[in-house]
Amino acid sequence: MLLASLLVSAPFAHPTPQPPPELPASVYRERRERVMKELGGCAAAVAAQGEPSGVVQQFKQDDDFFWLTGINEPGAWLVLMPKAKYNRMLLYLRPRDPEAERWTGPRDPITPALKQKYGVDLVRRGNGGPALLGAAPAHDCVAVLAPATDLKDDRSDVQATKQAAAALGLKTVFKRDLLARLRSAHTPEEIALLERAVAITRAGHEAAARAAVPGVSERDVQTQMEYAFFAGGATGLAYGSIVGSAENGAVLHWAEASRMLRDGDVVVVDAGAEYGRYAADVTRTYPVSGKFSEEQAKVYRAVYQAQEDIFAAIRPGVSMSDLGKVAESSLRKAGYLDKFIHSFGHFLGLNVHDVGLYDAPIPAGAVFTVEPGIYLPERGFGVRIEDEVLVLPNGKWRLLTADFPRKLEDVEAWVARARR
Repeated sequence: MLLASLLVSAPFAHPTPQPPPELPASVYRERRERVMKELGGCAAAVAAQGEPSGVVQQFKQDDDFFWLTGINEPGAWLVLMPKAKYNRMLLYLRPRDPEAERWTGPRDPITPALKQKYGVDLVRRGNGGPALLGAAPAHDCVAVLAPATDLKDDRSDVQATKQAAAALGLKTVFKRDLLARLRSAHTPEEIALLERAVAITRAGHEAAARAAVPGVSERDVQTQMEYAFFAGGATGLAYGSIVGSAENGAVLHWAEASRMLRDGDVVVVDAGAEYGRYAADVTRTYPVSGKFSEEQAKVYRAVYQAQEDIFAAIRPGVSMSDLGKVAESSLRKAGYLDKFIHSFGHFLGLNVHDVGLYDAPIPAGAVFTVEPGIYLPERGFGVRIEDEVLVLPNGKWRLLTADFPRKLEDVEAWVARARR
């Protein structure tokens, strides 16, 4: 009775979104098998990166470790021994702390069920680096998998790998682009999560189109959109939402959301929902009055044409770098190349700016954005259109954001419908 009365009295629609499905342990095990197949018989270790932060501790696992394990806790290690007879996949978790767990919640004990939960051959507690000392004599090399981020190279897993190689007299092999290459080609399970993130994002953008009227603030538009994200089942924001009206729309990553919208403005809305750790990333430019001015329409059509030219260039063997040149050529032809201040797009997956090889052919299963833009601060506005492309086998492709209106007339009609 109490629950029913609470639901009746709620002053807002009470959504009941379904939580994202957890990928089974077999998916992560198959990923690790793919990695070991390309290690050339070398042992390897990968350590979780980052530490919890905030009064209410928050931790988001780095993408590589999450892709390999599905584990979202700090201090974990994965050790791969492809030539071992029994224990080829070893997982090390940080020690339990009963006092800390009263604040942060209980953690699972080490049991056979935990080993089955994570799909590994062995689960232990502690630092996994010393486990590499067991690589000899089955392995004659150890591999560094961690991506190079700076010249210090001081990641704990990199140091442990080099120290084990020196102690055992093993060769050190560098496979720094291996995870990026494998992660950029998504499996059907991942694509399903990405598609759901896009569907949730569409509902948010429709709320933004409805809210972007004269007399409201950029923050008002943002809050309406983000409420729609979470009402639709988002598990988070893929990144901080960008809502920039008038001259703020010419600032690529405008974050203040402080300006009041006025009749005649256009507002650039760059925002995406996250669903089950997978990110969406969509940008639309909306006319606050409901109609683009003549100058705004000219710029919008140039950006739209740049997208069309990029789409037309997607074929077998094409690289992201190749498509970048197409974007530049299109905007040069339109007379706006000097107003295009960023790259045409990026890979998308567990991160909004995900890993991938930009000079290599784009693999089937990859998802990337196509987001040309023209920025005219001296004219008091900018225009960006951003969509997501899934590469299919044989160089074909599919627009994951096909349900988002893109043509100028369709965007104006969408705004009109949303506001009715």
